[in-house]
Amino acid sequence: MEPRRLLLGLALLGALLIGSCMKQPAPTVQPPRTINSKDELVLYLDTLEVRYEAACKVMGVANWNSYSKEAPYDLDAAKAGFAKIFLDTTARSIITEWRRRSSSLADKQLSRRLELWYRCFIGGAVYADPEIATLENSLQQSITNFPFTFKNAPITRAEVSTQIRAEKKQPERHALWSVTGQLSAKTAADLHRLVKLRNARAVQFGFPNYYSLSLYLHSINEEWLLKTLGALADQTDEPFREFIAASAKKIHVKKVGAWDFDYALREAVSLPNKYFPEDSVFSVIHRFQKEIGFAVDSLPIKEVVKDIPYGGLSLAITIPTDSRFLVNPTKGKGFYAVAFHEYGHSLRAVHTHVDFPILRGYEWIPGAQCAGYEEGVADMHGEFTDDSLWLTTFTKAKPKEIERYIEGRGIPALFRLRRLLKDFFIEYEMYKDPEQDLAKVEREMFKKYLLVDVDSTEHHQYAASIWYTSYPCYYQNYILAGMIATQLQEALTSKFGEDKIRHPEMAAWISSHLYETGELTEWTERIRNATGKSLETGPYLRKLGIEQSRNLTKEE
Repeated sequence: MEPRRLLLGLALLGALLIGSCMKQPAPTVQPPRTINSKDELVLYLDTLEVRYEAACKVMGVANWNSYSKEAPYDLDAAKAGFAKIFLDTTARSIITEWRRRSSSLADKQLSRRLELWYRCFIGGAVYADPEIATLENSLQQSITNFPFTFKNAPITRAEVSTQIRAEKKQPERHALWSVTGQLSAKTAADLHRLVKLRNARAVQFGFPNYYSLSLYLHSINEEWLLKTLGALADQTDEPFREFIAASAKKIHVKKVGAWDFDYALREAVSLPNKYFPEDSVFSVIHRFQKEIGFAVDSLPIKEVVKDIPYGGLSLAITIPTDSRFLVNPTKGKGFYAVAFHEYGHSLRAVHTHVDFPILRGYEWIPGAQCAGYEEGVADMHGEFTDDSLWLTTFTKAKPKEIERYIEGRGIPALFRLRRLLKDFFIEYEMYKDPEQDLAKVEREMFKKYLLVDVDSTEHHQYAASIWYTSYPCYYQNYILAGMIATQLQEALTSKFGEDKIRHPEMAAWISSHLYETGELTEWTERIRNATGKSLETGPYLRKLGIEQSRNLTKEE
């Protein structure tokens, strides 16, 4: 950041902090202002983007502290900073008018800035809505700090996850799985109200519901998405039925329940946890990333292990100078894969080099990035931990163990896809009709995508998902991420061959194709440029073992 902008940003930050005890502002209407030329427009956007980046930093730090507990935080005050920008109706009118005229500017970069600002003023109006923001923050705190109990004793999310994977008795697994219902019972009414508020704002912008609006803001074609997800469900249905049948025999149960999957997967295919020591995860990440050319020692990335409601969480505080991530303290290869994934997010943040903050890909305001792309380029790093040569080089696993794992690795990925389909369609239906019986919808989606029955006497669990609260309309992004990551991995194999886990030029290729230009081009164009083709399901299905593995054709 230039010194002049830095000083202005610090002044704005101070103003935001001074106003932290104030109530959420009402929509702001500034005195009418006219932008009469391209030069005036550029100056106006420059000023607006300094304010925007300052607000992003305040929000990033507040969220970091809410999870890391390193310092006090005030999420309401942080969102108030965005409200001052995105509830300004005069600014929205200026952006809307100049976006209409962008084709006459003969400036691709300026037109792209206007396009993202247009999306962000829509997404930001919902994100910074005082009633929505207050309810969302309250729900986030309820979920983050909820005191789970099991057999009258406190238990954490990480402990539930660890115990259910190791528990041999089905009734005990069932009881552990049911713990999540404690939180869902508390949060369901507020989540229902939050969904209705978001929908009402989406209708104001001409969309049938907030899910449709969200997909537009992320530049995801809704019709294409539903068709793609439907095809993935159809193509994986029979293999998943085979997995269910095999699991029942393997874990000695008459009927597989929703509470049996984690244990069944542990028994089905795994590598021993001893090959993935928790205290070595960051040193392994650093060693690998150095091998492929990233200057790890000089990167402004902070790494923390902490019990949080996610497997991991990465926050770009200031792009490209401050990125941080947390990883939930679980065990084994999954722990490593999540840590690699989160490090991938941070690599993207610290290697983005564009002049304008709106093009840097900050995550906070819907419309500023495509989350599916962000998850995909991060998951590309997680995918390295599934590579047989990587496992041979960076772990002490025996060749036969690795061979067995590679043969069966598609099974956990298959389950994850089906679970994501379940989660996506619960939320998609939730926004289509919030008044329907959502507990019934959840049971139906368990049956349709996970092929298990959940009795109506079981307490629902959907409202315990922090994603529905803090990252609404997000689950499809993880499916897209799987597609993006596997397509990119095939492209890396095509270009670097078996040397891709140690080739010192790979970091430069990744950075130039996927990181450096930020949001200057649409995410779909970045995928085409990197892989030579549009996003497709083939590589993902090959990873699942449903299509024969092959490399992508070389770049055109």
